[in-house]
Amino acid sequence: LHLSLRRQRQMCIRDSQRGQQMIGRQLTLDAGLVNGFGHVRIGDGNWRVQAEEDLPAGTQIIVVAVEGITLRIVRREV
Repeated sequence: LHLSLRRQRQMCIRDSQRGQQMIGRQLTLDAGLVNGFGHVRIGDGNWRVQAEEDLPAGTQIIVVAVEGITLRIVRREV
């Protein structure tokens, strides 16, 4: 049990660090956001994203913050 909790903590720290590295990334939505939420594929991972508004597929976005396992995004001005 102790090793399991230790492993979970290490994974949480690693995921948090990965999330922080996402800030500033410029991406394109593959699928639209519904009620401000959706997912985006980055490398071999799938990340939950949230915006203040619904955005259609193909929208250029930028990651501005990380809240837990969710990337906060805004529409990128092109």
